[in-house]
Amino acid sequence: MKLHKSYTDQVALLKSRGLIILDESQAAKVLETVNYYRLSGYLHEFKKDGEDCYIDGLSFEKVLALYHFDAKLTRVLMYALEDVEESLKTRFSYELSSSYPLEPLIYLDGKVYRNQSEFLRFKAMFDKSKKDNSQLPFVKHHIENYNGDLPVWVAVEIMTMGNIHKLYNNLKGCHQKAIAKAYNTGSVQMKSWIENLTYTRNHLAHYMRIYDYSFGRTPALCAKHPQMTQTGRIFDQIMAIGYMFSSQEEWKDYVVPEIKKLINEYSEYIDLEDIGFVEGWENLLLSI
Repeated sequence: MKLHKSYTDQVALLKSRGLIILDESQAAKVLETVNYYRLSGYLHEFKKDGEDCYIDGLSFEKVLALYHFDAKLTRVLMYALEDVEESLKTRFSYELSSSYPLEPLIYLDGKVYRNQSEFLRFKAMFDKSKKDNSQLPFVKHHIENYNGDLPVWVAVEIMTMGNIHKLYNNLKGCHQKAIAKAYNTGSVQMKSWIENLTYTRNHLAHYMRIYDYSFGRTPALCAKHPQMTQTGRIFDQIMAIGYMFSSQEEWKDYVVPEIKKLINEYSEYIDLEDIGFVEGWENLLLSI
């Protein structure tokens, strides 16, 4: 196991491996707030084959720029993913409550699910989540006034996107199709998109690296959206986010311009292929 290194030792190690560092004191200052191990993740693609050193000409400035690009892109995408999560919860709850208007607790009834074992696992998890969140004002209100019963439109507020993913997968086909239709896709694609974006949301929420990262998965293609890509990189996920984003106007007027602004700002340092951005990427995103 490796041992502790001071900030100056970390700088020296980077220099010994060929990284160009013009201002060592400034680099050490950066490492006081950006974990060495996190920053080194951006160095992997620049290693010489079979050697523990970096390609010629690589600078600390470039590596730090990639880190900042990632951090800023993460913020934009998390904003968009929060919208997707909220719309998905809303459509899930509305589909069930409108199908069973006299049964606000329908999500706790096995008749709407395919697999009862999965449903029982969800119930146990949900009971724990309700207990853990019992001091939230709206949960406390229902405990004090409605015997702790949360109608589906309230219950979704303490569910994660991962919960919604599992519930959607277990819903009977008619409900799956109705929710998928709201996103102009099929239930098979919807399962894949929710699964991918759940993984992506968790990845970004933990501030994991995006640049030069292969997700090892990609949202399923859809005949209604022939422009979808399968690069294995973040661009595939961004396309799926776009198809599920609630407002086309906001997508085109805010989200896509913010992404474009970042790419322009860091164009000197980034390679679009490393994030899966294909030729004509902006038009693709605006065409959603």
